[in-house]
Amino acid sequence: MTSSRHGNLQKHLNPNPVQQKLLARFHHRIARLVGQTGAARLLDAGCGEGFTIAHLQNDHPGLRMVGGDFSLDALRWGRENLRHTALLVNFDLHHLPFRDNSFPLVICLEVLEHLPDSRAGLRELARVSSEYVLCSVPHEPWFRLANFLRGKHLSAFGNDPEHLHNYTGRGFRQMVSGVIDILWHGYSFPWQIVLGRKR
Repeated sequence: MTSSRHGNLQKHLNPNPVQQKLLARFHHRIARLVGQTGAARLLDAGCGEGFTIAHLQNDHPGLRMVGGDFSLDALRWGRENLRHTALLVNFDLHHLPFRDNSFPLVICLEVLEHLPDSRAGLRELARVSSEYVLCSVPHEPWFRLANFLRGKHLSAFGNDPEHLHNYTGRGFRQMVSGVIDILWHGYSFPWQIVLGRKR
């Protein structure tokens, strides 16, 4: 969940125009889904430096946000460089420091694939949500193929060594549906996104 582990900072600062276009499309899709929930407040669990928070602040100026991550360095970098106004908390996603039903919407983007037990992490996200959970992971095998074609992680055939899980669309739906009710599942290449409702 730190920028050095999953390359979140490097991913967002990479000047490659194709990568920037894919990221912009992804953030636009996330902003639309957040808007569809009607939530006035959200938690971004595993926010890293806060790039999604900064995008959402522009798209939804009245949205109140709390961001949290395991990496203090990532949180500090975001506070100093992205200038968003979200409250930031240092936490372990496996043990969120919030009461049950604390947020109408909890988002968790590009994090679950890094957890030893993705389902346990998702259960914790659902615990602190009062209604919606929005999460994303890489869409396999397309994510690995994209990495391989651009010369990244060649010795692992494009597989990010920090990813503990590789989810196909079907595999991700099966994992998520064991914890929350899926309202929508879709794609923003090379990622997949689920919007679900707490049971």
